[in-house]
Amino acid sequence: MQTFPLNHKECQDLLPPIERERPLNNDVNTNTKAMGRLNNSIPQVPQLKTNFDVLHFRKSLPIFNAREEILNGLSNHQVVIIAGETGCGKTTQVPQYILEHYQQKHQACRIICTQPRRLSAVSVAERVAFERDEKIGQTFGYQIRLESRVAPKTLLTYCTNGVLLRTLMGGDSALTTLTHIIVDEVHERDRFCDFLLIALKDALVKYRSLKLILMSATMDTSIFAKYFNKCVVINVPGRSYDVDVYFLEDVLKMTGYMSKEMLAKKKEFLKWKDKQKTLESWKQYKPQHSNRNTKSEKSLLPAPILAQQNDPIPEKVKLEPWLVEEMDKSIFDAWVNGREDNFAQLLHFILSENVSVDYQHSETSITPLMAAAARGCINTTEQLLNLGANLNLRSANDWSALDWAKSRNHTECAELIEAYMKTYDCAVPNNELAHVADTTLSEEDKLLLDIYHHTFNDDNIDYDLLLELILYVHIKMPPGSILIFLPGYDDIVTMRERISAEDKKMNQGLRYNLYVLHSNMQTCDQKKVFKSSPQGTRKIILSTNIAETSITIDDVVYVIDSGKVKEKSFDAISGVCTLTSNWISQACAKQRKGRAGRCRRGICYRLFSSVRFDNMQSYQTPEILRLPLQELCLYTKHLTSGNTPIAEFLDKALEPPSNVVTRNAVQLLKTIDALDPWEDLTELGSHLLDLPIEPRLGKMLLYAVVLKCLDPILTIVCSLAYKDPFILPSQPSQKRALTAARKKFATGTFSDHMVVLRAFQGWQNARATGKERAFCEKNFISAPVMEMVVGMRTQLLGQLRASGFVRARSPGDIRDLNSNSENWAVVKAALTAGLYPNLIRVDREHMQLRTQKEVKVFFHPSSTLRDYPKSPRMTSAQTHATNVQSLPCDWLLYEEMSRTGRFCHVKVVTLVNPLTVALFSGPARLPMDVIYEAEAVPESESDSEVDESHEGTIFKLDDWVVFKLDPETAQLFLHLRQKWNALFLRRMKAPNKAMSALDEKVINTLVTVITNEEQACGLQQPAGIGQRPRPLIVDYYPANVRRDDYPERYF
Repeated sequence: MQTFPLNHKECQDLLPPIERERPLNNDVNTNTKAMGRLNNSIPQVPQLKTNFDVLHFRKSLPIFNAREEILNGLSNHQVVIIAGETGCGKTTQVPQYILEHYQQKHQACRIICTQPRRLSAVSVAERVAFERDEKIGQTFGYQIRLESRVAPKTLLTYCTNGVLLRTLMGGDSALTTLTHIIVDEVHERDRFCDFLLIALKDALVKYRSLKLILMSATMDTSIFAKYFNKCVVINVPGRSYDVDVYFLEDVLKMTGYMSKEMLAKKKEFLKWKDKQKTLESWKQYKPQHSNRNTKSEKSLLPAPILAQQNDPIPEKVKLEPWLVEEMDKSIFDAWVNGREDNFAQLLHFILSENVSVDYQHSETSITPLMAAAARGCINTTEQLLNLGANLNLRSANDWSALDWAKSRNHTECAELIEAYMKTYDCAVPNNELAHVADTTLSEEDKLLLDIYHHTFNDDNIDYDLLLELILYVHIKMPPGSILIFLPGYDDIVTMRERISAEDKKMNQGLRYNLYVLHSNMQTCDQKKVFKSSPQGTRKIILSTNIAETSITIDDVVYVIDSGKVKEKSFDAISGVCTLTSNWISQACAKQRKGRAGRCRRGICYRLFSSVRFDNMQSYQTPEILRLPLQELCLYTKHLTSGNTPIAEFLDKALEPPSNVVTRNAVQLLKTIDALDPWEDLTELGSHLLDLPIEPRLGKMLLYAVVLKCLDPILTIVCSLAYKDPFILPSQPSQKRALTAARKKFATGTFSDHMVVLRAFQGWQNARATGKERAFCEKNFISAPVMEMVVGMRTQLLGQLRASGFVRARSPGDIRDLNSNSENWAVVKAALTAGLYPNLIRVDREHMQLRTQKEVKVFFHPSSTLRDYPKSPRMTSAQTHATNVQSLPCDWLLYEEMSRTGRFCHVKVVTLVNPLTVALFSGPARLPMDVIYEAEAVPESESDSEVDESHEGTIFKLDDWVVFKLDPETAQLFLHLRQKWNALFLRRMKAPNKAMSALDEKVINTLVTVITNEEQACGLQQPAGIGQRPRPLIVDYYPANVRRDDYPERYF
């Protein structure tokens, strides 16, 4: 620092701006902004060919009868909505009608047709080119991210919503070369679609000759018509082939499916009425004594005390008759009296007589937990939860322990159980459809659905039933392809393996070919599904909702609809984004049904009941209302004038997000230095636009590039961006084994991020040596999730190459950017930069964990930093205090926080040393008074956790991250930090430029300093974290990355 102090320009660049500068020009990062944009070819008079082989087919489509109405509508209106039933031909024919019309008028035109997915854009473009007897890439083409088939003469381009959006980000001048824009499948309401509509609505005022067509099969036309000033709406019917629909109750009967659990439940139902009568008599008893202890409110959530034992325990043990009698009597006594000694007797039997904590009373099915909850005994409730009591069990009246607590107004017990359910992922199966009361169903159907819903949580996919149905259709039904809708890639892989395992049974029917459709697979691989199968061969297609819209597989006769879709949702208050499998809407179910019967009468099998269908939403919730808005906020800055606030632009959406969500998103972007105080893009923010991950993860990745620890962070980022690779088992014994597996991967590093990295490395090694299945089963790892991580790594690496951060040759090549990957301290520095402001500080005085907004937070049970009580008598508060005391440092990072009642839990946590926090958290641009003498500031003016009222020098990064140091150390920290931030800023401004020798010295100094600090804190340096990933062949491969782009096969 003495040899190379900060120069004047660096000092100026790192001061907070005091007045608004000129917004960044679009030439910042120009090389990447141009990627994925449409070209600016000029409109031309169409010169169309005709493929007479398909002319009759085109005229037979229902849309043909509306041809003149559509053209007249476009002649007289600027905006036209076409609501065409599935199969009417709107996606392929409407653009052709416009081209034909302009050819007849000898007028020039140029059309863009957007699709929600890449596969749709490619397949439809190729179909239209075929119908006009042309090769793709001439008059008709497509453009998706990093892949295009267009030419200067292309007049109809199919593209994704994202491509058109990126084109508009380069300036709306691109619209001067367009005559028509068609936005297809607007009913899906993805965030780019809603965002596009804002920009296009504004553009229509400026470009009066531009025509806009909105199309969909299932659409609430009124909301779109109102948005575009009551524009014209044209309704088009579908094809004439009918589709028969069978619901879950029909599928259960036709297949004769009855699981072991269903058989047992059917027998139990015969005794159910007698049990209900007995339970009704129990309800008359009032508690004579309530053992409620408000002191327990101060304790933590209970945790399974056996969590660290690896030996499996029997889930059910057959009891001696005398013990059954004693347990029944004890439960009855506890229910009637509610005294401490009654529950003490129950706990004695559970702990000493090998009685299951989930024992159910012979006549009422009441468990000890239900009795404790019904009597409001919160101490006993906590102890039983400590012992792993099952919250899914129900008494004879179909009530759970939570239901009993709520029915008796025992709020504390109810809150405790709810917090436990959410925190431990122990959600009680959705029983809203149990005991079906629908009068349209027969008694047989009601009983069948009752039995099914009581034995299977239909929030999951019933692979057994699905396999049974596939076998039924394949063996017994006439020829025709089967299209199966599943939520995600992991479900597809699981089902593919189940089908392959039943190859002997499958061969009793026709020969079959198995295909997979997923939006992130190579387009060339997915094209195979459109080819006709040989005679005597059936296509079985496993697909996500990618096959729901636009694309048409002509020979599909049978559709099997799981009724599920993978969706991301975001809680703006907690900042948590989750990927979950949710029920689809009625509109989506209708779309899926429409995929059948393309060539003849079809059949749609729905793996949900008719009652469930009637209770589904009419339409899906728009993405703009359920996803984080940070990415769209960044896009806004390229679509509006510099003076337009982001909230003002988003408020013009079809259904605007709440002000709270928008405000929180903008504030986070300012906090991570992606936006300046005037909402203008910073150099960092400009680059974050190009990375298809949330901005915090993008920042983490860019810091890893400059710190030269790219590979470990690339793996961690992809895992965080997709989903947890660990599978949550259902059995308590397996949950204990999962906890042990996570601990093993953590290798004593106090890091859940290390768990993700080690798990990926272990999976790669196992796959390379042919031991993948055994590894995944032993460690509860999802192989499909890991395959997605491999693909996402390749996609992000490709983007970094295109942006100039990864060069082909050293310096700056892939090896150079991994020169510090073996150093865990450096990896944690990148994690710190990316996860800020998600910091936790250890309060040693009160033995608590604190964040800036929460005075008390706890580790989530999935975290390897959480320890468990060693005995049932040890309270959760005592366990937590011991846990906190054992931490060697006072700072931690976390990925997400969730709140349930009084309890806040943090997931994916890593311990970091204070020096790393001081150097890599907080804003890059700090004010002049970041360092000051402690006595200069009155205590009342500080919100920090550091006592600033005594002697010493204060180093203050923000209102909460504050350090007390000696003056010399504080100045050294500040100079090193400023030198680093100046270097990072230069890299953001010129990613293609190689680093200088001085830059290398700065990084080497940083590495030495934080490595020494790790050692001083007693934190170990794990070996092998920087191992280069093995070259693997996976089924998943990003659609926007071609294999030949990566001859080195670096994943």
